[in-house]
Amino acid sequence: MNQKKEPLTEFKLSKENFISNLFKIIPEMERVRTKAEEILLDIQEPGTRVLAPDLEIILGDLEKICSLPHRRIGTEEAHEIENFIEKQCKELGLKNVKKEPFELINWVATNWKLSIITKDETIEIPCFYVLNTEFTDKKGLMAPLVYVGTGRERDFKRNDVKDKIVVADIEFPTLPLGKLLDTAKPYYISDPTQSIDEFTEMTLTFALLNFPPQPLGGLPISDSVYWRAVDRGALGLILILRDYPSNINSHWGPYDGSMKPVPALYVGKYDGMKVRELAKSPNSQGNIILEGYKEKSKANNIWGILPGQSDEMIMVSSHHDSAFKGASEDGTGVAMVLAQLRAWAKIPIEKRPKSLLFLLTAGHLYGGIGAETFTRKYKDSILKNVMVDLNLEHMCAKEVEENSETHDFKLTDNLAIGAVFLSQDEVLIAHTLKAFKENKIERMILIPDNFFATPPIGEAGHFVAQCPDLKVIHWIRSPYYLLTDEDTLDKIDFNKLNPTAQCVADLINSLMYLNANKKY
Repeated sequence: MNQKKEPLTEFKLSKENFISNLFKIIPEMERVRTKAEEILLDIQEPGTRVLAPDLEIILGDLEKICSLPHRRIGTEEAHEIENFIEKQCKELGLKNVKKEPFELINWVATNWKLSIITKDETIEIPCFYVLNTEFTDKKGLMAPLVYVGTGRERDFKRNDVKDKIVVADIEFPTLPLGKLLDTAKPYYISDPTQSIDEFTEMTLTFALLNFPPQPLGGLPISDSVYWRAVDRGALGLILILRDYPSNINSHWGPYDGSMKPVPALYVGKYDGMKVRELAKSPNSQGNIILEGYKEKSKANNIWGILPGQSDEMIMVSSHHDSAFKGASEDGTGVAMVLAQLRAWAKIPIEKRPKSLLFLLTAGHLYGGIGAETFTRKYKDSILKNVMVDLNLEHMCAKEVEENSETHDFKLTDNLAIGAVFLSQDEVLIAHTLKAFKENKIERMILIPDNFFATPPIGEAGHFVAQCPDLKVIHWIRSPYYLLTDEDTLDKIDFNKLNPTAQCVADLINSLMYLNANKKY
């Protein structure tokens, strides 16, 4: 099957672009924040109280969604959860529920192994496959090793990599978050426990700086360590997760859906120290085994409309695919969308001034193909009636840090820090401020949608990229175990599920009473 011809959106973080953009938007953030705080004083309370479902109901949905080993797009497991979501939507009252398929390649690894051979011994290194790279036969690929640092242009000029296995360090950015917030002054810092201070830092474990996602259907990224190695004749790659805050190796990414021509494996930060040392030793050889298969498959976007008194709609969205059990990515997102459907289906239509569009997309971990497919299809019809998309991801995810003794993840007493990416609309921002202040949501930072000089990071970014006029309130946390096999139910703070769902319901309720002229 051919890859999608029309390129999907590129999300590529750049330190230079981020800093340049930040200084441009600081004055505008201040102006918008001031205006939003003025509007906040005049917002009237809705006439109807909408109650979120109890914890037991939300948790029941979450446990069902996370009951399978994974929800990888195009697999039987993903299809089982799609069927569950479709059934729930119909039973809870959505009209004309749509289950809309699209094609993709289901890439499945069945066996992987990394061995390094020196003159004295053969050493097996714990590893994990790099998604969508080429497979080997059962004997694997044997070749000399060459270490290229972080794989800059100068690193490859110093090293001949032709017919060799490249060993490289993958870079992940660490934000000096406390200092950044002091300088940038976002719209709002929702931190009732005052746990964020000037020393707070945050590693963005979803952002591989020197191995960025390739737009599906687009050209290879020229400054990617992977493509630099391929272009110079390398036979395979061993990629060290150098900046990850643990020794984990099960990173699912880049999740761009683009098939790549040579095999590659990840190793953890501390295992990588040994690999780096061995790669530098004379005459060391690597053996990469990566067996698997590719097949044509389909995935499904699921959506429906809960009618209100007008055709104007609030969209409530998330994605349902996951790399592993995906408790935070994005079991909680799906559970929160279903929680809102449960809450609002109980409200009589005459007390719903606007309609609600509920959307659960497939393929966030396939270059956002589901979100962009939906948006391209409906941007000139249904989406014209959408006032705002409230996108919900990684809800109630607990914070972890690295255990300095075991190098595993260790839970803290906090929720993972997150952000709400907001379209630069003072009225939408004011209503979001109100909901967060009243519900005392912990460790969330309200920022402009272009804060990182990219589309909003997450599913909402794919909507906006294809439909620039769409307004968004994009709620997302960023725990370190995201995109790994550690993303399990024990990482979710169950006690926060109902209060968070109530905050979302309150926000929707507040937005329900905005008229077409955004009067509040």
